[in-house]
Amino acid sequence: MKTILTFALFALSALPQDKTAKATTAQMPPPQLSVEKWFVGDWICEGTQHASPMVPGVKFTDRFSFNMALRGSWLIYHIDQLKGPVKGKQTLIGSSTWDANAKVHVRRDMNIGGSRVDVTSPGWDGDKLIYTGYMIIGAEKLPVKHTLTKKGDAAYDAHLEVTGADGKPAMWEEESCKKVSGARAMTPNP
Repeated sequence: MKTILTFALFALSALPQDKTAKATTAQMPPPQLSVEKWFVGDWICEGTQHASPMVPGVKFTDRFSFNMALRGSWLIYHIDQLKGPVKGKQTLIGSSTWDANAKVHVRRDMNIGGSRVDVTSPGWDGDKLIYTGYMIIGAEKLPVKHTLTKKGDAAYDAHLEVTGADGKPAMWEEESCKKVSGARAMTPNP
């Protein structure tokens, strides 16, 4: 009886450790998150939002701040406009992660006024990262294609193409971004 009780206690004491090891392994960020991790830091982006029936054309300079959150499983980001029509305001917040079930990177951008962009990407293809999905503005759900092109380790260009209700694609926004640190992260041209 003593041997059975000792074995039972030993088996039970091993059980929580095994579950803990499995839980720890399950919470390790997947290697696919290297896509999101590439963006971590502060970026200064200069660009143009092209005129459309919904918005006027404008030039802008934004500070794009990215950081990994929730034990490295989500990229969280926000944009503060440094020059442009909403200078000094936060214009966008968003998040991105790897969806292991769908085998794609999922991203949601939430903009001033309640519009949003929901897109997915299979990941980097050479120096290009292409997201496709939809921009939701009011009652409209418009197809989008967002192409980011690496320009070395600390720069990228981005082009956002939106297909209007008429079915015609048009360039919505173009920007060039450079990774910065220190005082350069706080002002566009220190």
